[in-house]
Amino acid sequence: MNSLVNIVKKYSVFIKYIISAGISFAIDLTLFTLFNLLLKGVLSDLSIILATILARVISSFINYLMNRNGVFKKNANKIDSKTLIKYYCLVIIQMCVSAGSVFLLYKITNINETLIKIPVEIILFLINYFVQKHFIFYDKKGE
Repeated sequence: MNSLVNIVKKYSVFIKYIISAGISFAIDLTLFTLFNLLLKGVLSDLSIILATILARVISSFINYLMNRNGVFKKNANKIDSKTLIKYYCLVIIQMCVSAGSVFLLYKITNINETLIKIPVEIILFLINYFVQKHFIFYDKKGE
């Protein structure tokens, strides 16, 4: 039992990050699917790009707040413009990689866009953890 407590303590930040990411992913995937369905008739395949952008704008701000306040506990009393700018630079890069990858894989495979998005986002999730932990919410005093 003691070793389980030690493991949870050791990986508590990553566990919280997984929970935060899971909530954000569910919001993002739900909004992506909804926006893609609504826009597909008007924009055809380009709905993937716009649906990604709209869903990510909403889910990323929720994710920023959860990560700042609950995961990395960086200056939880106010929104820090420095971390917010770095976070949104990452979001823009991630959004472009996500939209481009889903669009390209859809064109190549013709598999459902939402099904393609899931493994793409899992890969980006792992990369984002390290970027956020070591560059965005890094605290020299706490590490």
